[in-house]
Amino acid sequence: MSLVLAGAEQDPAARLLSQLEQLGFSVLPASDDKVVMELCEHTVPEAVIVGSLDQARTLAAEHPRIPLVLLSPSAPDADTMLEALRLGVSDVWPMPMPSEDIADRLAAVWFRKTAVASDAERQLSTLVAELELDQRAGRYIQFGMLPPNPMAIDGFRLQHHILPSLILSGDFVDYFRIADRHFAFYVADVSGHGASSAFVTVLLKNFSRRLRREFRPSMLTSPGEILAWINRELLEQKIDKHVAMILGVGNLETEEIQLVNGGHYPPAILTQSGRSGFVEQKGKPVGLFEEVSYDARALRLEAGDRLVMFSDGVIDVMGTGDLTAKEQRLLNAADSGGTVEEMWSLLGMDLNAGNRPDDMTCLLVQKES
Repeated sequence: MSLVLAGAEQDPAARLLSQLEQLGFSVLPASDDKVVMELCEHTVPEAVIVGSLDQARTLAAEHPRIPLVLLSPSAPDADTMLEALRLGVSDVWPMPMPSEDIADRLAAVWFRKTAVASDAERQLSTLVAELELDQRAGRYIQFGMLPPNPMAIDGFRLQHHILPSLILSGDFVDYFRIADRHFAFYVADVSGHGASSAFVTVLLKNFSRRLRREFRPSMLTSPGEILAWINRELLEQKIDKHVAMILGVGNLETEEIQLVNGGHYPPAILTQSGRSGFVEQKGKPVGLFEEVSYDARALRLEAGDRLVMFSDGVIDVMGTGDLTAKEQRLLNAADSGGTVEEMWSLLGMDLNAGNRPDDMTCLLVQKES
């Protein structure tokens, strides 16, 4: 058991030093407060023995985890004991004291330290377990908000896959019919990840429900109005989160899709006749700027054509290679014509791996007939 003894050159600490060494303890004598602090910083002793309340007060503030023993030249009075307890001193020793009593009281100090540490570990373990239970309940609710997977809307087939970096996800997708002739879809990447970002996905799901009830006809041909509406709503919430989104509105009669991009990278990938390319668009993330505008790009999908949208978390886990090479890998995966899971495999993604740096998402919109 290593100990630091302050003021070891003066009584009563000088006599105590001899007793402790005879008892077999490893004692580091300290001539002044500066040396005591340096020893506590570099050696992390199992207890520090001090000769004054001022020393105890300074040490308790700087090293609250190290047990303190206060020496008293006589039996301590009530005020001294009360102040010592308030500072967190483990024991007060009236000096001189027999060596056998010193050994017993040091053992008691160490036992209390161990008991407190074990209790703290148990409490921490309980809190972590409760937090994980809450997060898993949140995950169940969050994934319950996702649309059917896959889902057919007339001649279009939509499929998604989300892989959270933690238990909860800051990525979200949704797709749904609007009235009889139109459907909407989007992939959203909330800034950050974890619980705070997952909360914003609940708001996004609420926007989906409201859009189906409250849409204006102009939104169906100019979906930038939808992103501008979501932008205003998020700014009003004052939640200090923004969202990168790709949103599309499809016309089931003309088979044309109006696509807008709100600061989302990588852009959507359009695959036609076995060739893929990025749908380059400009637009600010939603929930970040008051003045925004989004220009839609019209895309007509023939049978077999598809739109593929990845979140930037996919780029993050691709390993080595420059950005151009990684973008080409995304295009090659989209060219494959496979399902979302097959594209993950082509990109070398391990669906069972943990500790991802960011959430990963893919949304696939395919024209079947």
